[in-house]
Amino acid sequence: AAALPAARASLGQAQGGGTALVGTWTGEVEGIGGARLVITAVNPSGALEGRMEFDLQSFVSKFGDATDSGPNKTNQGMLSGSEVRIESALGGTYDLTLQGNLLTGTYVRGTTFRGKAAFRKS
Repeated sequence: AAALPAARASLGQAQGGGTALVGTWTGEVEGIGGARLVITAVNPSGALEGRMEFDLQSFVSKFGDATDSGPNKTNQGMLSGSEVRIESALGGTYDLTLQGNLLTGTYVRGTTFRGKAAFRKS
């Protein structure tokens, strides 16, 4: 019974932050270039719905239940409080913090690359 209030608080954080996260975010990812996050919904679990779009080769990948670098090219994104983590279909992980109309943080690919990522809600 003690875990139930904690679970409800966590769910509330995902939903509350989720409302602020829904929309189009435009920005830059170091080492990749121009990018957009189009978040259409945040599930009660914190899972993101929508897609990522990259100017480089006009690449688009949707959010799904699991990362897939195969023909489906699916990212997996999760919101926890104000923290967003995206496992990319292209490889690598985005760790971003939601602060008002900004999403900022890092993009890490393996042990060889760590760059800045920043998006502004349009």
